[in-house]
Order: sequence, then structure tokens, then C-alpha cells
Amino acid sequence: MSKKPTKSAEEIAAEASKKEMEVKRDEITAYYKESIIHLKTQLEYETILKDIEAARAERIQAQTFIANAMATQQEQATNTSQPVDLQKGVSNAEADWDAQGDKAPPVMSAPRKLKSV
Repeated sequence: MSKKPTKSAEEIAAEASKKEMEVKRDEITAYYKESIIHLKTQLEYETILKDIEAARAERIQAQTFIANAMATQQEQATNTSQPVDLQKGVSNAEADWDAQGDKAPPVMSAPRKLKSV
């Protein structure tokens, strides 16, 4: 008579627990693999948004630089081109202009020239 080794309740529970864990692990792995597709799409979207924001910031910075440069240049031209008569409080060009006439006001500064690179 041969005796079959019998498994205890603890061994049976441990085996069932291992199988459950393997099934659960497979489910989680499948979920992650499925999610990767969506996450890659989201990463591409976020990267494109970041690039757009960086381009906007560069453009605004360039516009600000140009505006400041033009304002400085215009201020320098205004300060040096027309002497102000301190007794009258107006520049010579303003004093010569007839506001009631049909002629355009005199040019306040020399035409601006672009800087060659």
C-alpha cells in the first residue's frame, strides 16, 4: 500500500495565493502596456505645447528688445536733432510750423537707417 503525501491546508492556500498573484501580476502588466500607448501620445502633446510656449517666449522677448532699441534710438534722435529754445519752451521746428496751414508739420528727426550686420 502506497501512501500519497497529502497537502496541508496551508500549502494549498500558498499555492492558490501564488496563482492569484501571478494572475494579478499579468493583469497589471497588461494594463501598463495598454497605458503606455496613451502616455506616449500625452508625452508628445506636452512636448509640442512646451515647444510652442518656448517659441512664444522667444518671440515676445525679441519684440521687447526691438521696441526698447527703437525707443532708445528715437529718444536719442529727438534729444540731438532739434535744439530747444529755453525761453520759448519749444523746438525751432515746432515754432516754424503753422497749425492752421495746409502743410504737414516739419520732420523732427532724420530718417532712421537700418543697422547692417
